[in-house]
Amino acid sequence: MKITEVLLNTHRLDAMKAFYGSLLGLEVLEENASRLSFRAGESVLAFQEDSNMEDEFYHVAFAIPTNKFIEAKQWVIDRGISLISSTKEDEFLFESWNATALYFYDPDYNLIEFIAHHSLDNAVDEAFGPRALLRISEIGLPVDNVPEFCQTITEVFQLDSWGGAGPQFTPLGDAEGLLIVIDKQRPWFPDDRMPREYNTKVLIKGTYPASLSLQNGLYELKSI
Repeated sequence: MKITEVLLNTHRLDAMKAFYGSLLGLEVLEENASRLSFRAGESVLAFQEDSNMEDEFYHVAFAIPTNKFIEAKQWVIDRGISLISSTKEDEFLFESWNATALYFYDPDYNLIEFIAHHSLDNAVDEAFGPRALLRISEIGLPVDNVPEFCQTITEVFQLDSWGGAGPQFTPLGDAEGLLIVIDKQRPWFPDDRMPREYNTKVLIKGTYPASLSLQNGLYELKSI
């Protein structure tokens, strides 16, 4: 499965443009008074203005080449971005996923992740830079009932759980793209904040191309 576009809300369009466009160097695809979008490899990261946002936040991961994790870490640090640490570690090896990740915040305190899946054949020779953000790899989906939500998703779009499924946390998809379904009462790793549910739209390409939207606390699933 691949995530082709994610649409999130923000009340800081200017700050998002400065962070993702100027600091991280992503190409701006669209910009107007209410919407801003960036090219992130094979995916589009889009934001729409919502002046009512306060403490809501999202989790988004970007895939990076399997051989560029150390370079990616230094690249983030060189831009003055602080890495999130847990038990004094800021590099996280997920053995069951065969992946390595780091985390940081954007201006909305969204939980942003760079992850290298070492099972994928995506090594590159060029130095790490904006083009090394290969695609959006994950989007977090907080829900009230993880098994019930996952059953609906798998029945409609034939997405399997991947890398472990449980009553509070289930990844749906595969190493190329994951919907991270999490119970709203389970803290996010590694910063231990409780998930916040807010308007989200995700377009996915897989067995059945689909659109998944969260609006006013209700998820809507559509084939596209």
